[in-house]
Amino acid sequence: MIAKFGVAGIPVNYKGKMEGFFDWLKSMNLNAYEVQCNFGFRMSEKTKQMLLESQKQGFYISIHGPYYINLGSVNSDVAERSVDILQKGIELAKEINCTRIIFHPGGGHENTEQGRKEAIDRIVNYLNTISSNIDMKDVKFYPEIGGKTANLGSLDEIIEICKKCDKAYPCIDIAHLHARENGSIKSKEILRSKLQYLQQQIPEKFKQIHFHAYTINYGEKGEIKHLVHGENMPNGEVGLPNLDWFVELLHEMNIEPWVISEAHDSQELGAKYMRDKYFENA
Repeated sequence: MIAKFGVAGIPVNYKGKMEGFFDWLKSMNLNAYEVQCNFGFRMSEKTKQMLLESQKQGFYISIHGPYYINLGSVNSDVAERSVDILQKGIELAKEINCTRIIFHPGGGHENTEQGRKEAIDRIVNYLNTISSNIDMKDVKFYPEIGGKTANLGSLDEIIEICKKCDKAYPCIDIAHLHARENGSIKSKEILRSKLQYLQQQIPEKFKQIHFHAYTINYGEKGEIKHLVHGENMPNGEVGLPNLDWFVELLHEMNIEPWVISEAHDSQELGAKYMRDKYFENA
């Protein structure tokens, strides 16, 4: 097994027809694609067939759920609607042989230590109920690190969900982690320590980790915006987290993940950069 690298959504730099999209990715030696279901888990039969065919060509397909999924909300109507949405996502994933559904834990909770704990408990309970009531086959939940400090989805909260739900695995967005911790990943060793901590906490699930990797602009409340690949921060500083450190750690820690670039309007450039660095050092 080796790391897989790909893009989230269809980059603006791709100008062709959808039929040629995977050939375009393949021309850059990319082999992963995260479908962006921002407005709901739905797609045409034609798209489903294209995704199935892409897997025969060696592509690894994940789905990113709508941002309005909010299992941790104190509003039970909102949370139960989110359950229905996620269940539709599972059925779609099974149709297209996709094993990974990425979603944001959400908000709508009391932003206190106790309020956050209760929200994580609600998420765990809903996920466990869903997986008990539905034949999920090989589909797994991937709760993602949240970019805003007020959002659910700190590193420890993702670990807690993964520990308490058999079907939950970590989606570690290193840019969101950097942003929500006020620019914490200032060195390779800091990033290493965070990944080692995650590995120690959930060693078996760590083996199936999913990453989002790119650079980010942030403020005191966390994420402001994803940076274009290679773009500096507004103050002129080099964008972080450093992708070279990240790729080096994949080798040094023997991590073989799926890595998705969410660089603003340049996902394929970020993905290709990481992929080339990875194999250059192989």
